[in-house]
Amino acid sequence: MTDIFSPTSLDQVTEIIRDYIVAEKSLDLRTGGSLISLGSKMNTGGTMSLSELDQIKLYEPEELVITLEPGVKLSELNKVLTEQKQELRFEPPDLGPLLGIEKGCGTIGGIIGNNLSGPKRFMAGAARDYVLGIEGVSGFGKVFKAGGRVVKNVTGYDVSKLMTGSYGTLGAITEMTLKLSPLAETEVTIAVNELSDVEAIILMAAIAGSPFEVSGLAHLPNKATYVRIEGANASIKERTDAVLSIIGKKSTSLIEKEQSLALWQNIRDVEPLAPPRDIPLWKISAPATEMTQIITGHNPEFYYFDWAGSQLWMSSDQTPKINHGAFWLIRNTPDNKNSLPFMSKPDPVTEKLQARVKNAFDPRNILNPGRMGF
Repeated sequence: MTDIFSPTSLDQVTEIIRDYIVAEKSLDLRTGGSLISLGSKMNTGGTMSLSELDQIKLYEPEELVITLEPGVKLSELNKVLTEQKQELRFEPPDLGPLLGIEKGCGTIGGIIGNNLSGPKRFMAGAARDYVLGIEGVSGFGKVFKAGGRVVKNVTGYDVSKLMTGSYGTLGAITEMTLKLSPLAETEVTIAVNELSDVEAIILMAAIAGSPFEVSGLAHLPNKATYVRIEGANASIKERTDAVLSIIGKKSTSLIEKEQSLALWQNIRDVEPLAPPRDIPLWKISAPATEMTQIITGHNPEFYYFDWAGSQLWMSSDQTPKINHGAFWLIRNTPDNKNSLPFMSKPDPVTEKLQARVKNAFDPRNILNPGRMGF
């Protein structure tokens, strides 16, 4: 029977990891668990959930900084930030319903541990770019702190960035400090109708390269190409008119704030767009100029482009074939569980670097062994 732990303090997290080191047993490390299916299959001796570490430790709205524990739910965090007219600029998604979990169960620990970002990623940066500091426990059973309001770092490593997107393979994140952004006063979305994939990618590149700062560029085949513009009421019309001049004589319509908010939440969370459940769903990050070639090579039943064309969501029974970039298996079907890779194999130099980092943080391979494929 697998042991299950729900520690409520840093000391308890440390003690559990040390016990597993002594026992030479591995540990399934997670926060709430809504994203644990993102990764290769693991065979561990116990499970440690960090969901009980769920406190906001410090919030300074005037400094645009918040320090919180990993178990804080995104739904609650967003309420707190909205009251102060602030947001996490990288627009974290709620992928729970896509993965068969109830909406609103996702935690900030899962988002940071998996480095998940929404539609603003192409202009605002990734989740890891907003982590100012981090505290955790390594596979040595030692507490580490890096960045933020502390000065104790691990020499030679940007620990905050390494922990973001490490899928729990390097350490248990027990606290993090994040950079916040002011919430836009309003937004509008331009829907450009009846564009082919090639036409959409060319247009999105032109708009992304313009000086008019849009915060969303996505193309949903057989629906529309969407352009989101956010900011102060005073600037929205001028910028919208400028973007419309780039679009030219193509057929367009305007989507006002409330409908725009709902639209981009659907694009962000994927599930409302109804990808088929009987076909594996992949997320692919690659140069936008290569995306139509990927589509042609796989002929997927479902797909759409986000991040100005540099992210592709695609349903396919095949492992993606790409020349550049990376892919992740986001949702599998039961019969394919052991036959498809979770993520693309890194190049030899990166693979060696990953092994060195893993050895530096978890030399006995105690934490989430094999989840990332190594």
